[in-house]
Amino acid sequence: MRAWLLVFLLLPALGQAPRPLTVGSLTGEALYPGGRGVAYGEVRLLAQGLGLALWQGEDRVALGLGSRYRAFPVVEGEAQAAAQGAAWRRGGEVYVPLRALAEALGLELRVQEGILLTLPWARLLGVDREAGRWTLRFSREVNALWRGEGILFLLAQGEGAGLRQEALGLFLPLEAPPDRLYYPGGGRVALEWGPLPRPRPLVLLDPGHGGEDPGIALEGLLEKDLALDLARRVAVRLPGSRLTRQEDRTLSLEERLEQAQRASVVVSLHVTQGSAVNLYLPRARSHPLGRNAEALLATAPPPQAALLRAFAGDPRRLARTLEEAFSALGIVVARAEGPYALTDVPGAAVILEVGLDRLRTPEAREGMAEAIAQGIRAYLE
Repeated sequence: MRAWLLVFLLLPALGQAPRPLTVGSLTGEALYPGGRGVAYGEVRLLAQGLGLALWQGEDRVALGLGSRYRAFPVVEGEAQAAAQGAAWRRGGEVYVPLRALAEALGLELRVQEGILLTLPWARLLGVDREAGRWTLRFSREVNALWRGEGILFLLAQGEGAGLRQEALGLFLPLEAPPDRLYYPGGGRVALEWGPLPRPRPLVLLDPGHGGEDPGIALEGLLEKDLALDLARRVAVRLPGSRLTRQEDRTLSLEERLEQAQRASVVVSLHVTQGSAVNLYLPRARSHPLGRNAEALLATAPPPQAALLRAFAGDPRRLARTLEEAFSALGIVVARAEGPYALTDVPGAAVILEVGLDRLRTPEAREGMAEAIAQGIRAYLE
């Protein structure tokens, strides 16, 4: 009776004992920190055995396969690591939970007497060649690395012009490395030569109201119609710009904000009584890109700074260029802080409210549209 009791008590401990771990062609041990039944493997063994990309910092570690990756915070306590699904630092090594990693990267995990972690070989589906760009399509995500005289696509196989099969994968000989190698997703690897194309900032014009929301009524005219007419006139002067709505339809704030996330400049147009021109800026900026743009611009090299200026935006600089354009017409712009929604836009977003007295005739509307377009052009330049 005592022997059976001893075996019963030992079963949980036996279940948490280290088990053999096979990763590709390499072997090691799977550990179970905290006795919670969650198998962990050492990150360098995983990266080397399966050709995974590895990034390791002081308090974070990440493993990647093509466009897919899995990051883990690193903690010292084994019970804490197993409870949180975090990486576990054990001496000088870092271990990560195997099942979570397998699910994130599409690895095959089998538990037998030991644990087997594998990555099926990828098949080359085709190569698309364009001027300055090649795209290789595989049956799954793959990692690629420059190896002396070409690029090796790890654990990949196939046939194609100039490609040769090797023990570790598919090799593409090249005279010089590409200027850029990246993973667009869907098992694709992109190689590009030549300078980066200049960013093309998107200008988004947002005619206020629309559809079931007419805005205010001014002497028989509706704000939604005047705003749309003005936005169309501005758009004609800014090739490539877009409108949030092209016709009289209802558009929610959420739909407007969704479109604004992809724009470098957002000007929401509204109409008010009298002859005032009011400009509203965000009180603060909640979007991480917009909030940190000023600090990043102070240290970024010119190419990165150009991208930041194009996509992070500076609402106050946009306000200045608009004010200067209106000043040329003898119009003084009143500036104020705008609605909270402006804070959620990564680009330069403002609300421009134009008095009805400045929109009564087609000629007046043309003049206002030209001033708005001139202010936006000056900001972009």
